[in-house]
Amino acid sequence: MRSAIKKALFNFGGYSFWILLVLWAAFSLTLKGCESTCYHEVVKSVASPDGKQVAEISIGDCGGATTDFFGGVDIKSDNPKLTAENLFIFDGRPEETGLEVRWVSDTELIISISDLYKARYINPNGRKSADLKVKYEYRK
Repeated sequence: MRSAIKKALFNFGGYSFWILLVLWAAFSLTLKGCESTCYHEVVKSVASPDGKQVAEISIGDCGGATTDFFGGVDIKSDNPKLTAENLFIFDGRPEETGLEVRWVSDTELIISISDLYKARYINPNGRKSADLKVKYEYRK
């Protein structure tokens, strides 16, 4: 009688192990399929004259043959008052928009573009404080 119980418990443990392993694998594959296919890549960094702030131009793509690249301009700094996110969002690649980013001083940045149709969003409120000055220009 004891050997029948031991055999039943041994079989139950073995079957449970394999069932849980298969369920875990299926769950992992399901989560992997839900991951975003978007990626972002910094393509250019422009340092301020003192080198403490950096304007980063990044592009992203969410995959697929029918989607285009998109990009943005962010300011990174150790000083929280001189940081900014999504100051300018554009469609395509930076060279297609004629995007130029240049520092006038350590706290003043000019973002200029030559193809206005590629501008998606201009966000002067992306700055953390008024200490960072951003000007936008359109070049013909």
